[in-house]
Amino acid sequence: MLTSLLIRNFALIEEIRIAFGPGLTVMTGETGAGKSIVIDALGLVLGERADTTMVRQGSSKAIVEAELDAARLEHLRPMIESMEAEWQPVLILRREVSTKGVSRAFVNDTPVQIGALRELGDRLVDIHGQHEHQSLLRPETHRLVLDSDPAVAEKLHAYQLLYGEFTAALSELDDARRTRDRIDERRLVAEHQLREIDLVRPEDGEDESIEQELRVVEHAEKLAVSANGILDLLYDGEQNVVDMLGRSEKLFDDLTRIDESLEPLKKEIHTTADGLSEIARSVRDYIDGIDFTPDRAEQLRHRLAELMELKRKFRMTLSEVLEKREELRTELDGLDSIDDRIEELERRAETLRAKTSRAASELSTTRRGAADALGKAVVAELKRLGIKHAVFETRLEVRPSSTGEIRHLLRGKQPVACDEYGWDEVEFHLSTNLGEDAKPLHKVVSGGEVSRIMLALKSIFAGRDGIPIMVFDEIDVGVSGTIARKVGDAMHDLSREHQILAITHLPQIAGVGDAHLLVEKKVRDGRTATRLTALETEARMREVARLLSGDRITDASLQSARELMKP
Repeated sequence: MLTSLLIRNFALIEEIRIAFGPGLTVMTGETGAGKSIVIDALGLVLGERADTTMVRQGSSKAIVEAELDAARLEHLRPMIESMEAEWQPVLILRREVSTKGVSRAFVNDTPVQIGALRELGDRLVDIHGQHEHQSLLRPETHRLVLDSDPAVAEKLHAYQLLYGEFTAALSELDDARRTRDRIDERRLVAEHQLREIDLVRPEDGEDESIEQELRVVEHAEKLAVSANGILDLLYDGEQNVVDMLGRSEKLFDDLTRIDESLEPLKKEIHTTADGLSEIARSVRDYIDGIDFTPDRAEQLRHRLAELMELKRKFRMTLSEVLEKREELRTELDGLDSIDDRIEELERRAETLRAKTSRAASELSTTRRGAADALGKAVVAELKRLGIKHAVFETRLEVRPSSTGEIRHLLRGKQPVACDEYGWDEVEFHLSTNLGEDAKPLHKVVSGGEVSRIMLALKSIFAGRDGIPIMVFDEIDVGVSGTIARKVGDAMHDLSREHQILAITHLPQIAGVGDAHLLVEKKVRDGRTATRLTALETEARMREVARLLSGDRITDASLQSARELMKP
């Protein structure tokens, strides 16, 4: 419950603190006195957009602070604590707006984002003005009214969970199909690259081994001459090293028979001779392996050119080309699996479409049941508010789809358009005259009727939305006399479920208030200021009388006011 509202340097208000109690508080005053300024200030502290023109002339900033009894707001505690604000028995909201355009918000003296304050304000206060209740004429708001029914809300929640899965599956399917389109292009490129590599059939290190062999083949004659020279020096020549070592070994035989200490040197000579003989044999084998065939050199050059061209195309080393070949094979294997993936996603989307369609059908059936109940309740409430022959209908239409694509739901076998709220288009129809067919609301209602319809809906849904405070800003436009009293009684009844603040110009409504605030415009020290006064019984009676007869209050108007104020 709102317990007080402090407004400082806001528009024409210098400083006022308004105390509020439970039930219905009415606010009256002459046109231009500043009644709507109070509502604007309340809207500001609830998170509505700020404007530097709100700051009273000559002041540096405007401040609005609301205090609420938090005893019945425990359900909002997690939200408040998520703002890092301390939970307290009294909830304090504050908004400051400077002439420099700086706007600050606080919850229990903790700075918060304006959006967070607005979200909290939406849970605390429901403000209805002449513009707000006109929104009831727009068909797009009718579904919101119908979906506030608990049974409908439950079915809507179940539907939206499935619809979220369904749309996510469709998105994934679209992504996969786009991927397949890209894959078809990529597959052509990958297959071409793999063909180029496979036509050459390279082997790891092949280019280096060919270059080595080609050097040998191209210098075969020189290699043969040099190798034969080495062989002559070591083994085949008349004066070869092996023969010389053999003669040295015989001389060591003579020496070691005399001096055995030379035996190790003799063995070294023998080992060296054996090693040189082995080298000579290897050189001879090398000479035998030298290929002097010109065709072999040409073959090697051609093969090397193929490998060099392959490396040039891919701008890679040969080992990197071989790695690329394996990557391409792996990639092509993966690309081939996209069709299987798309088929899997299509099956999943079809399954989810069937489930979501069933959920949409159940939602629609529940809505129709709620619409029947709502119609009866609204007619009964409108009768209480003076519209005796009302016919109120909620019509649900389904938009057919011209295509049978998977993204549309199925109503039976018919594809229908849908969104996150199902496939129903909801619109209220009304007849207020006996014998007349019900027509769309915006075509048949007057200002007074739409006010009563809105009040009827609020009375029916009282306590359902969990919003504790309601503000009615002159929604009684277009009603008067007996009907005005019935509207006032309906507001008073509604105040049993909500704390109500009503700005009115009708004495019939002002007379049923539990508390009465008078808004006046005064001039002091050459400045105009708006002030509020809480009226007690006698002052209330005179204000109601003024609403009845104008500034000239008579005994008759006082007596009428007294009658209106009787419980």
